[in-house]
Amino acid sequence: MEKIQINCRIEAGDFRKATYYGLFVRYRTPFRILFIVLIVGILYAIGGQFGLGEINPLVLMIAAGYVVWGLLMFAGTERSIIRYLRTPDCLVGCEYQFGIDVRNIRIKIPQRNVDISLAVSKLTCVFELHSLFMIYISGQQVYLLPKRYLSAQQCGDLRKIFQNSLQDRFSSRFR
Repeated sequence: MEKIQINCRIEAGDFRKATYYGLFVRYRTPFRILFIVLIVGILYAIGGQFGLGEINPLVLMIAAGYVVWGLLMFAGTERSIIRYLRTPDCLVGCEYQFGIDVRNIRIKIPQRNVDISLAVSKLTCVFELHSLFMIYISGQQVYLLPKRYLSAQQCGDLRKIFQNSLQDRFSSRFR
């Protein structure tokens, strides 16, 4: 397999998708509970309207509380995204240069003097989403590789490289 060379630009939409993916992964269980409570609350209210029982306001208040919690989570995430996009060290909008082969990965961002080179097996993890790869160098350092800059062949090759090198530290629904 040849070395894959990719020049790309990360856009705010890419960053937003990655941030919301992280939010839903981090708070997976509370969001599941939120959706269950909402469905039960809606069905309970509909059943009460059709005379299937007396409506207890506490049930609706609990559902409303979960809605408020969800809205606060989304608002906080949006605020964090906007705050990051305004920082002078923001990597969104910069030109990225990726070089990836079976053994090594190199990420360069000339505008920010970033030049990282390490073995693919040393990556913390990689997540493949529908539109991008999230490449974690460490738990706090992640780089995005949008798939729109990749051919179908390159995308498949990257998937194989990450699967073989990272095994259970690579997550994709496209396996």
